[in-house]
Amino acid sequence: MGPLFAYSLVPVLSVSLLLCFTAAIRGHNARGLALYCLATAVWTGSLLLLCIPPLSWVGERFVASGAFVAAAYLHSAYDVTAQRSYRLVVLAYGVAVVVTGIGVFIPDALHGPLAMHRGPLFWPAMALAVASALVPLAHLARSYRNAAPERRPVLLSLGIAGLLAYVGSIGNATMLSGGYALPFGMYLVLAALLVLVHVINAHQPAADRKLLERSLLYSAIAAVLSAGFLFGVLTLLAGSGQPFLAEYRAGAFFLLVLSALAFEPVRQALQEWLGRRFFKGRATGMDLAVALAREEARADQASRLAELGQFTSAVAHEVRNPLGVLAAHLKLLERKGGDPDAVAAMREQIDRASHFVDELLRYGRPRPLDLRRVDIAATVALAWSTAKQGLGPLAPEVAFASEGDTTLTLEADQSQVSQVLVILIENALLALRDVPSPRLKVTFEASAGRLLVRVEDSGPGIPPELRPRLFQPFVTGRKREGPRPGTGLGLAIARGIIERHGGDVRAGESEALGGAAFEVTLPQVQPASLSAAVA
Repeated sequence: MGPLFAYSLVPVLSVSLLLCFTAAIRGHNARGLALYCLATAVWTGSLLLLCIPPLSWVGERFVASGAFVAAAYLHSAYDVTAQRSYRLVVLAYGVAVVVTGIGVFIPDALHGPLAMHRGPLFWPAMALAVASALVPLAHLARSYRNAAPERRPVLLSLGIAGLLAYVGSIGNATMLSGGYALPFGMYLVLAALLVLVHVINAHQPAADRKLLERSLLYSAIAAVLSAGFLFGVLTLLAGSGQPFLAEYRAGAFFLLVLSALAFEPVRQALQEWLGRRFFKGRATGMDLAVALAREEARADQASRLAELGQFTSAVAHEVRNPLGVLAAHLKLLERKGGDPDAVAAMREQIDRASHFVDELLRYGRPRPLDLRRVDIAATVALAWSTAKQGLGPLAPEVAFASEGDTTLTLEADQSQVSQVLVILIENALLALRDVPSPRLKVTFEASAGRLLVRVEDSGPGIPPELRPRLFQPFVTGRKREGPRPGTGLGLAIARGIIERHGGDVRAGESEALGGAAFEVTLPQVQPASLSAAVA
């Protein structure tokens, strides 16, 4: 086998190891993705051993380990689509064990020396590989049709990655067994791994995605510097007469960079573990990086809110003055005996515009936080009462339940947290107006220093097409006309308040009641920096 084929294997091996360690260490529910990348690395490594004469016999016996790539890809597809039964995945791993075992103990049955000849079981194995490729691809296609819009890009990326990997690996095996050691198939496998980055990124916690991207960028820089240093040392030690360094200088440096990059996530995790073990009470490098990313996000948000506050103040000033004039003339018109229906319609529109201006100001000019210990059970009760009084006759009679530990407290701005709950409860009440036997439940619990508040109802739920944009300003599921038209700012205001507290809010479907469900997560104790800033 020529050096071109060997060089095509090294990037695939390096990137697959990098993604494997990243998914295993930083990923959430990414076990299948980690195993897929690991299987790709093992299979690529066995191909690389074929290019090293003293170790080619090992590569010949383990090149059939590519069967685990297909099994792990099915595993990844099941993880991404959140399947409950993994029996087919277990069967796929069992088949991979059998195929790999045949390759280890009876390699001539699949291929000849250096895998460049076809054995009697080669074409049946290829047919099995094609059939195994169709199962996860068909499963992803079926899931794509029924998936929510925000999940479709992930499913599409995983499908494209699988298609590229299957075409590349099957094409590589076919050409190699025909006596052609060409790198084209491995280029497709490398492209599949690069597409898979998007899928692995989607399985990171939302707060860590930007941090992970920056970490990988700095890892690449660190790998280049480390490889450059090591290459310089090797050059000094070996002298200019060493063929490896003299003839393949650029290639050797490239290999060192990829080797350093592949194990960078492991180095980071080991460094973090050692730091926590031997320097207890001290922040590790990852802790500092997380804190820095959080502070940068807050600074960026503060800058955007300042600009938005100036804009909304100008808009509110220009709109409020004409509204005041219209309201005054409306009173004069009413005293002079104007048409009552026309007067009532005009007053409704003026009140609607005034309400919108108030919401706009509340969104664009958020108040600073006034932190104190907050009784969450009392705050939920106050929000329930406020929401019902605010809606007045529009509030339907519902079966309301509040469940949770009544002793729970958190450090927060009570009025603003109450405002968030009022917004969520009001939305739920309005959604329950035409529902028979309406039910509304608020639950709260604490875990690992975080408080989770869940607001669920038995209403019609959130339309799937609206869910990805639900917390954006001026997006509403209510009609613009009606007794209580939506401004599209309530949930945006709620999200802003929660994020300023260092928490997050998510929308979904209630398993218990069948309607909408909103989950608010807040830290029970605010960071010292934030507490000092608002003191």
